[in-house]
Amino acid sequence: MIKSLLKVFGTQNDRIVKNYLKKVKNINALESKYESMSDDELKEAFNLLKAAVNSGDKSLDDVLYDSFAITREASRRTLGMRHYDVQMVGGMVLHDGNIAEMKTGEGKTLVATLAVVLNAMTGKGVHVVTVNDYLAKRDSEEMGVLYEFLGYSVGCITTDIHDETERKAQYDADITYGTNNEYGFDYLRDNMKVRAEEKVQREHNYAIVDEVDSILIDEARTPLIISGPTQRDHNHYAKANEIAKQMIRGEKIETKPGEDEKTTGDFIVDEKNRTIIMTEQGLQKAQDLFEVENLYSLENAALSHHLDQALKAHHLFEKDVDYVVQNGEIIIVDEFTGRLSEGRRYSEGLHQALEAKEGVEIQEESQTLAEITYQNYFRLYEKLAGMTGTAQTEATEFAQIYGLDVISIPTNVPVQRIDKNDLIYNTEKEKLDAVVRKVREYHAKGQPVLIGTASIEKSEMIHERLKKEKIPHNVLNAKNHFQEAEIIKNAGQKGAVTVATNMAGRGVDIKIDDEVRALGGLAILGTERHESRRIDNQLRGRSGRQGDPGESQFFLSLDDNLLRIFGGEKIRNIMNRLGVEEGEYIDSKIVTRSVEKAQKKVENQHYEARKHILEYDDVANHQRKAIYTFRNQLLDPEFDIGAKIKENRAEYVQHLLEEADIIDGMPKEDYNLEKLAALIKEELLVNVDPEHFKEKEAEEIGEMLLSMMENLYEEKMSPLEPEQRQEIERILYLQVLDPQWRDHLYEMDVLKTGIGLRGYNQKDPLTEYKQDSYKLFTDLVQRIKYEAVKTLHLVQFDFTTPEEEEAAIEQIREELESEVADTVLNQSYEEGVIAEDSPRRQPITATKKPKRNDPCPCGSGKKYKNCCGKSGPKKGLLA
Repeated sequence: MIKSLLKVFGTQNDRIVKNYLKKVKNINALESKYESMSDDELKEAFNLLKAAVNSGDKSLDDVLYDSFAITREASRRTLGMRHYDVQMVGGMVLHDGNIAEMKTGEGKTLVATLAVVLNAMTGKGVHVVTVNDYLAKRDSEEMGVLYEFLGYSVGCITTDIHDETERKAQYDADITYGTNNEYGFDYLRDNMKVRAEEKVQREHNYAIVDEVDSILIDEARTPLIISGPTQRDHNHYAKANEIAKQMIRGEKIETKPGEDEKTTGDFIVDEKNRTIIMTEQGLQKAQDLFEVENLYSLENAALSHHLDQALKAHHLFEKDVDYVVQNGEIIIVDEFTGRLSEGRRYSEGLHQALEAKEGVEIQEESQTLAEITYQNYFRLYEKLAGMTGTAQTEATEFAQIYGLDVISIPTNVPVQRIDKNDLIYNTEKEKLDAVVRKVREYHAKGQPVLIGTASIEKSEMIHERLKKEKIPHNVLNAKNHFQEAEIIKNAGQKGAVTVATNMAGRGVDIKIDDEVRALGGLAILGTERHESRRIDNQLRGRSGRQGDPGESQFFLSLDDNLLRIFGGEKIRNIMNRLGVEEGEYIDSKIVTRSVEKAQKKVENQHYEARKHILEYDDVANHQRKAIYTFRNQLLDPEFDIGAKIKENRAEYVQHLLEEADIIDGMPKEDYNLEKLAALIKEELLVNVDPEHFKEKEAEEIGEMLLSMMENLYEEKMSPLEPEQRQEIERILYLQVLDPQWRDHLYEMDVLKTGIGLRGYNQKDPLTEYKQDSYKLFTDLVQRIKYEAVKTLHLVQFDFTTPEEEEAAIEQIREELESEVADTVLNQSYEEGVIAEDSPRRQPITATKKPKRNDPCPCGSGKKYKNCCGKSGPKKGLLA
C-alpha cells in the first residue's frame, strides 16, 4: 500500500528534484543565446552579470539561470564537456547550501563548477575541499581552464607549500582548492600569528566539500590539534604497560534474571563500545601493583587513565590492522582508507601506551596549543555545501550537526550493475579460498576484478594467495595518492586484478572499454563488510558508472569482526541447523539484512562518539571564539587599545584592594594597608607609604592608586610616538595572552581526561565539564587582564633616539614572532595530534625596573638613581 502511494505522490526527494528540473528548462532555454556568442561576447556577458551582483542590483539567485548557462557553454568550449541536466540539478543543490548525492561516475567535479562560478562572483572567495592533495591539484588544474576563461584566479593549497606568502596568495585567489587538513590547520595557525597581514586565510564565505561523508563524518572523530611537548615523566607509561601485562582478561558469566552480574578475570573488553571495564578483583590487583589505596581518587586519576590506555593498547588495538611499527615508530593506519597516517599521533597518552607495548622509544606526550573539530571549523562558513556518492545513510547527522539536507539526484543513465547477495562462510579460511576461486574464474575470461579489503593485513593475506595461484595483480595499500590514483584508474583494463582497501582511490573514476563491457564490466569483490554501509556502497559504486555493466558481491565469514561482535552467534546457529558443510556458504536476504542491522548499530555508536566530541568541543568553541575575536581586535590598528588598558587597570586596582581586605563598607581600622603596600611593591616594583592611605575610604584609596599608576605609565610612555606606543602595547598584550591561552588549553585537557570519573558519583560529566571549564575561563580572562597591566607597567625602555626606539620595538616584535614560529610554523602539515620537532621556547619577559643603587642599564657607569632613574624628589604616594 505504502509503495503504491509513493508511486503516485513520490517521495519528498522526488518532489525537490522535480522542482529543480523545472528550473533546468529555464537554463536550457538560454543555451542557444550563449551558444551563438563569440568567446569575447560570452566573457563580456559574464562580466555584466558579475558587475550587477557586485553593485547590489542583482542577487546570486537572480543571475543563476544565466550564470549556469554561460558556465555550461564555457565548459563545452574549454573542457569539451557539456553539463547534463542532472548535473545542473546538482549545481543548484550545491548553490542552495545542501548535499548533492550523485553516484560514482556522474561527474561531481564538473557539477561543482556551476556553483563555484556563481558564488565566486561576490569576490569573497570560494573554497573547494578535497580528500587528498592529488585531487586538489588535479581538479584545480583541470577545472582551472574553465575558471580562467571566465576571468577568475585559481589557487591550490597542498602540503608541500610551506612558504606563508605563497599560501596567502593561493587563498587570495577567487577560487581555492585544498584538503580539509590544510584549511583547518591554516585557521589554527592564523590565530597564533602576531601581525594581521601574516594571516593566510581570509573570510570563510562559501565551501563545497567533495566526498562530504568522508570529511564531515568519518574524519570528524579526530579533532585538528596543533601541539607541543609537555616535558612530563615517561616512566608511568612503562609501569602501566607492565601492570597491564599482569592483568588477566575475563568475561561476563550469564546469570538468571534477577541475579547479580558475575565476571571472571581482572577486566572485561567491551569490543562493541571499544572500552575496558575493570572487575572488583582487577581493581584491587591494580591498586596493589600501583601501591595506592584508591585508584579512582582524584590524585590517582592519571594512574587509572594510563592503565586504561595500556589495556586498550594490548586488547583493542592490533598491530598491522590499527597501526604498524616502522623505523622504530608507531604509525597509525587510517581505518577508512587503509593508508598510513604519517605524523599523526593518538592523543591522551594512547600513542605512548602503544609505544610501551611494542617496546619502541616512548615519545614525549604533547600539549594542545590550538584545537578545533572539523564540525566547528566547517560551521564557520557562511554557506556550506557538499557532494558524494553516499550520504543518505547519514542524512540525520548532516541535518542535525551541519544543517545540511541530502538531496539524491538520479543518474544520467540508469545503473546496470548487478548487486548480488552476500555469501557467508563459517571460517575466514573458507571465505578467502572462495574469493581466490572467484578471482581465478573472472581472470580466466579477462573480466577485470577489484577486491576490496578492510585492512592492510587482509590485503596481504589475499596477495599471498593470489601469488600462490600465479594470478598477476596489483596491491594497493599505504601508498601515496599519485600511485594510488594511477593504479585505481587502470583497474578497469581487461584481465586486471587489483587488491585495495575499500576506500582507496576515492574520487578517481575507473573507466572501461567496449571489450570489457562485453565481458560484463568491472567485478567488485568485497572480502568483509565495513562498519559503515557507506564505505560498502562506495566500494560497489566503483563499478557500473554512467550505465556501464558490472557486478558486486561481498564474501563474509563468522570470524569477521562485524559479525563476531554483532550477532554472529545467531547466524552461526542458523548455519549449524542447516548443516552447512566446510566450504559451503549461506546466500540469503535474511542474513544480508541482519548484517545491515549490525552495521546500523555501529553507525549509531560512531554518531554518538562524534556527537560526544562535539558536545565537549562546543564548550571550548565559545571560549575559542571569544579569545580569537579579542586577539583579532588586538591585531587591528583601529582598535583602541589605550581604552582597554585603562579599563583593565581599574579592574586591577580593585583586585589589589580586595586582596588587602579593603572593601567598601568595612571599618577603616580593619583595612590591611601594610599588605596593600607590600602587594604594590611585589607586583609593580613601586614603593608606597601606607600612611598616605590612613583614614581614607576604600573608593578614595582606589582613586589614589589608579592616579599613581596612570601617572607613572604616562611618564614612561610619553616619549613614544602614538603609533609606536600602540604597537608596543599591542605586542606586549599578545605576549601575555598567548601563553595564558595555551596554559588554559592544557588545563582543559586535564579536566576532560578526568571528568568521566564524576559519573561514579552520580553526576553528569558533561554538566560538570561545562561548570568547571566556565570557572577556568573566567579565571583565564581575569588573569590575562591583570598580567597585561603588570607587564605594561613593569616594562622599561632603553633608547634615546628615534632609530633606537624603532629598533627596540622591532626586537620585541621579532622575539614574539620567534616564540610563535617555534610552536606553530615548524609544525608538520598533517592531521590529528602533531608531534613537534623543535623545543618550546620560554615566553619573552618584560625587563624589570632596576633598583636605585644598581648600575644604570644604559652603560654610563653611574648608579641608576643618578642617571636614567633621576627624576627629582618624590612626592605624595611615592615619597
